[in-house]
Amino acid sequence: MHFLLEICVDTYGSAVAAIQGGADRLELCSALSEGGLTPTVGLLRQIKQYLSEHDPPKTIPVYCMIRCRRGSDFSYSEQEMNVMLWDLQLLAQHGADGFVFGALESSSGKVHLEHCGQIVAAAGKLPLTFHRAIDCTDEQRLEENLNLVAQLGFSTVLTSGLKPTAEQGIDTIAKMKAIATDIEKVTGKSLRLMPGSGISSENALKVIQRTGCDAIHGSASVVKSSDNETRTLPMGASNVDALPLKVCSTAKVQELRRSIDSIVKK
Repeated sequence: MHFLLEICVDTYGSAVAAIQGGADRLELCSALSEGGLTPTVGLLRQIKQYLSEHDPPKTIPVYCMIRCRRGSDFSYSEQEMNVMLWDLQLLAQHGADGFVFGALESSSGKVHLEHCGQIVAAAGKLPLTFHRAIDCTDEQRLEENLNLVAQLGFSTVLTSGLKPTAEQGIDTIAKMKAIATDIEKVTGKSLRLMPGSGISSENALKVIQRTGCDAIHGSASVVKSSDNETRTLPMGASNVDALPLKVCSTAKVQELRRSIDSIVKK
């Protein structure tokens, strides 16, 4: 049995490292330091060019994040939705293989049927992942929300089980996996649960085995070393540019790959 390994990246170098390390799929973002925002068309095109230049060409799907700003409310205005719909259209035209999106109602914490439906319609036949907006919903509404996500047409749900990390939310992820299994039995709609957040080679095996999931999501990142003793200036109020830059590590991806590949189907 092959377990899907998705790696989130926000630079060209990180994308190459993830591909060389054995990732099955990329989640392409900008600003992972902000939780991941919509990537640029230029970054997507450069990665697709890298994939096409291999002989034979590599066929690793690149799913693009659709998120116009930071913030864990995931409640968007009409104008923000228009921004994201334009971005999705452009990314689709330039080779995106799928999209990652999530929207919630501001008052109820319920999946936003209209906004998610707009993204599904715009994506057409391209697959969609519902991202960790699901982790900001009410646990009492998990079954309702997962049913909505499935009915809308999303194929994957990225989740940490409503906790900061997937390891902490392991029991809830297992519960969500059981709900998704029941949804498929009743409706025929398949919804893959993909644990993410805080995933490493040390805990990936435990998370997969305890949840019954067949996919995992991580950044496999390390702090980028630099020989340059350059002066660091804040580029904004948060001064995030003063923090060490984190990049994907081929070695870390390989470790994750070996860890999940060690699972033998019983």
